[in-house]
Amino acid sequence: MPKSIPISVRLSDDDVAFLASYEVQGARTPSDKLREILRSAREREEGTQDVAACEELLRAMARPAEKGLRQLQRETGIRSDFVMKLYERLPEMLSELVASAPGTGKEAKDLVRFEADLSAELFSLVEEVFDLGLTKPSRTYDPELMDKRLAPILEIARLLEQKLQSRSSGRHRE
Repeated sequence: MPKSIPISVRLSDDDVAFLASYEVQGARTPSDKLREILRSAREREEGTQDVAACEELLRAMARPAEKGLRQLQRETGIRSDFVMKLYERLPEMLSELVASAPGTGKEAKDLVRFEADLSAELFSLVEEVFDLGLTKPSRTYDPELMDKRLAPILEIARLLEQKLQSRSSGRHRE
């Protein structure tokens, strides 16, 4: 174990109250809790460099909210596949955005690859969300949610399809 160096800090009453109520497995004393807070901050800092570590960090951050939501779903008897899908996919997508972003010393091809990877993730999620609109009622807290939200998107998709068809027919005439 590395050598420990004692330090002294001044904390506000709010910070002391937070530290006293902060619960971390295995951390009982204020020193233990502060070491855990520092370890967690170090993981966050270093985790942004590695996609897998970043994803795990994001999942750990979302876990308490997801756990509470799942408990409430059990208590109320309603479930949203849409919300659960976001808990599943967004940490994965955000970790890719944060930890895979090309930095200095990279080339244009790295930017193209980065964008392609992100678009693959995003459009995969869009397809999964569209799948939720296939059933009636939709598998969401509000059974009409998918119908309400997908209608304008489908209109945009129709307009895009018309634009692509007009481009395509213009090429065939040349």
